[in-house]
Amino acid sequence: MKKIVFINPVSKLRKGFVRNKNTKYVPLVYGILSALTPGSYEIELVDENFDDFSFREADLVGITAYTSSANRAYKIAGEYRKKKIPVVMGGIHASMLPQEALKYVDTVVVGEGESVWPSLLKDFENGNLKHIYYGEKLPLDRMPLPRYDIFNDNYEVGSVFTTRGCPFNCDFCTVTIFNGKRYRMRPVEAVLDNIEMVPQKKLFFIDDNIIGYSKQSKEHAKAIFRGMIDRGIKKSWWSQASINFADDEELLSLAAQSGCKLVFIGIESEKINALKSINKRLNANLGTDYYHEAFDKIHKAGIAVLGSFIFGLDTDTKQDIIDRREYILNSNIDAYQLGILTPMPGTKIFEEFKEANRIIKNDYPADWEYYSVEDVTFKPAKMTRKELYQEMLETWKVLYGKKTIMRKFIETLRATKNTEAATWALSTNVSYSGMADDLHEDIMNFVPFNPEELTGKAF
Repeated sequence: MKKIVFINPVSKLRKGFVRNKNTKYVPLVYGILSALTPGSYEIELVDENFDDFSFREADLVGITAYTSSANRAYKIAGEYRKKKIPVVMGGIHASMLPQEALKYVDTVVVGEGESVWPSLLKDFENGNLKHIYYGEKLPLDRMPLPRYDIFNDNYEVGSVFTTRGCPFNCDFCTVTIFNGKRYRMRPVEAVLDNIEMVPQKKLFFIDDNIIGYSKQSKEHAKAIFRGMIDRGIKKSWWSQASINFADDEELLSLAAQSGCKLVFIGIESEKINALKSINKRLNANLGTDYYHEAFDKIHKAGIAVLGSFIFGLDTDTKQDIIDRREYILNSNIDAYQLGILTPMPGTKIFEEFKEANRIIKNDYPADWEYYSVEDVTFKPAKMTRKELYQEMLETWKVLYGKKTIMRKFIETLRATKNTEAATWALSTNVSYSGMADDLHEDIMNFVPFNPEELTGKAF
């Protein structure tokens, strides 16, 4: 029996937002690939969310990575290539930079891997692995039910997906490039069957937008929520959605009844010019005055709001960073992801910054470790790198401070009248508070500064 070792690498420099048991969730891709693997193979998953890598004997190695963990993935791959064991790499980073990845692995899968995994295994068995395989964006009714038995029992949050794709193509995001513009929906009954397989009581729908962008996609989400209620599925869950999640009272009611405690919404900024600068069209069209009203509607259903915010946009001055911090502090949002703009490979921002010679952290692959939204990897347009970094440290300190977090918890409890929803928001903020702890001694991590920076002048 041949053995496949799957590896889930984690950066040793930065943890990003996935920091503890409350924010770590099952890396579903390995369960899907395992389900597509013939029973003649033995499968083992080495998951650095829980255990540091140590060498396991294998006939074939499969590895995927985000950009921040790409260098870690390459180092692990090297341990197997020394022993002439073939390594296959997929995922978002390898798909955006396949030629880079091929310097460190034997085979790269570009795009969604389900369509090519069976043929890749046949090529492996025949000793004829190709250097690159290009995945197709298959209809989701052909997706197998994942295997969950391969995952570490200590995961507290399971993973399921219901859709793929996004038509918006925001300038900072790789979702459209990787999963396509067309919004594909998985059959409702297959989703419900999948949910019932998940051993955890908490669930993360990993969709980029669970309600989609049309009446049909919204009805698809409602059907899933109804199915969960009708089947008596007792799981607490959260997912990502666009801000118009708040517009449909029936949708909110069904989501809450089916177990939704928290919804992640990409806010990014409270200023229209900033939203337009990154092609965040839906938010810009609705207007930022709508945020407060939308959050109130979601709270009324007993659901907390986790909003993402980006700092260091090309429209941002130092005062804009301060204003965004104050906006979040005084808004009715419950939990928040606070990240520095990061030019991820494959995005429009990456290409623009690269062309303009604005990317500072460019010693690849080593510098990919800084691409976790915790570091300033580029030259900001309207402030120095040091100014942006210092304001971010202050932002993390203020917004993730114990006093702020507890005040937000009490406000969420009052607004949602749901102890579990408020607790989810609280635990999310507590988890993210570790970002400031990681970095407070690292403020000079990109020294030496240019002389202009030391005098406070912008680039």
